[in-house]
Amino acid sequence: MIRSAWLRSMILVAGLLTVAGPASAQTPPPEPSVDTVEDIVVVARRSGAPVWRVRNGDATVILVGSVASVPVDTPWQPEALEAAVAQADAVILSQTARMRWDDYFRFRRARARLPAGTTTADYLPTDLQTRLAALEQTYRRDYATRGLVWIAEDLIGSRFRYPPGFGRAADDVVRAAASRFRKPVDEVGRLDGRHLDDAVSGPGEAQLACLTAAITAMEAGADGFRALGLAWTRREVPAVLSNPIEQVSDVCNWSADQTLRVEGRAQWSEAVAKALLLDRTTVVVAPISLVAEPAGLLDQMEDRGLQVSGPDWKAD
Repeated sequence: MIRSAWLRSMILVAGLLTVAGPASAQTPPPEPSVDTVEDIVVVARRSGAPVWRVRNGDATVILVGSVASVPVDTPWQPEALEAAVAQADAVILSQTARMRWDDYFRFRRARARLPAGTTTADYLPTDLQTRLAALEQTYRRDYATRGLVWIAEDLIGSRFRYPPGFGRAADDVVRAAASRFRKPVDEVGRLDGRHLDDAVSGPGEAQLACLTAAITAMEAGADGFRALGLAWTRREVPAVLSNPIEQVSDVCNWSADQTLRVEGRAQWSEAVAKALLLDRTTVVVAPISLVAEPAGLLDQMEDRGLQVSGPDWKAD
């Protein structure tokens, strides 16, 4: 099954609660010796993850393009990313949306079932319905009256298999390192359910795109997931973005809610822009689709005339 980190990014968590334990009396572990910003960048790149450096005067952002789940047999070195975090000044990561419990359950119920009297055949093109029927037969499931996003979550969250298993994702590595080395963390994604009445009106284009991507990812199977990990560590960014596993992670994010998708991207842009105004080195871990897509974070910074160095991210 796709690991829980992927599900956390795809499924909204209501009323996100953070429980803080007592501060440890122990001295934090020693930080690896790194002398300059350039050294931090070099160390981060040794991890194998796609890493970009962005400069604005004395402000530096080390931007890591993450994938939601990494094959355990992907040849990357998370300890190098940990060492980079140890010498950075701050970290920026994503978090799930905040929503009242009643709004959340209303949202989930609307995503779980199709409107009364309808089936998937009323919403899916004939070829996609045929492909879904083949998956129903394979997994002995009946999706006829289930919501499109619910089906996508069931396929990718419960039916997908990768025999070697799933390894650590970059955001998990950086979050743990930030805690270990006591680095300040800013979390992007403070979204709510004010638009919920529109969101629960019925399946739309975003939900159809989510299910289409999920079906394609299931058809790609383990080979597609293995290819994602290899392209990611080879820094073949356009290949990562076009991989069906990455695409389903992107289009199904926030339960395929277009309003949350747009607002989330705007908040990421704001967070990175603010980091580039501070005289410090900030490690930013963001979904690679959001980082490298047309008009994404990298394009935005390049358009501002900032110095961006790292792997090519634009498809020919």
